[in-house]
Amino acid sequence: MVRLSVAVLVVLLSFNVGAKPRTTIDAVYSKQQAKSGEGLYREHCLICHDKKYFQPVLEVWSGQSVATLLQMMSATMPESDPGSLRGKEYVDILAYIFSLSKFPAGDEPLERRGGKLDELIIANP
Repeated sequence: MVRLSVAVLVVLLSFNVGAKPRTTIDAVYSKQQAKSGEGLYREHCLICHDKKYFQPVLEVWSGQSVATLLQMMSATMPESDPGSLRGKEYVDILAYIFSLSKFPAGDEPLERRGGKLDELIIANP
C-alpha cells in the first residue's frame, strides 16, 4: 500500500515538472475586484502613490511571487497605519494595481487563501 502511494505521488509530481507557472498576464483577478480595489486605493493609497507609481514598481517585482508583494504591502501600507486594512482589501487594491498595469482581468477574483499567490508570479508589465 505504501509503495502504491509513493508511486502515485511520483507520477502526479512528474506531470508538474516543466509546467509553466501562472503569471499576472494569465487573467488572475476580476474586473469587479479591481473596481472594489479602485475605491480602496483612492481612500488609502492615492495620497502617496499616483497611478503612474506602480509601473516601475511592478518591473522591480517582476519574477517574484504575488504573495511576497502582498505580504510587503500589508506589512508597510498605508504608511500612516501599516497593516490596518483587512486582507481582502489589500488583495482588491492589488487587483486594481494589476488593472492599472494593463494585466488582463478574468472571471475569477484574485484569491489569497490556499497558497495560490505563492505560485503566482509577477510578469513584467
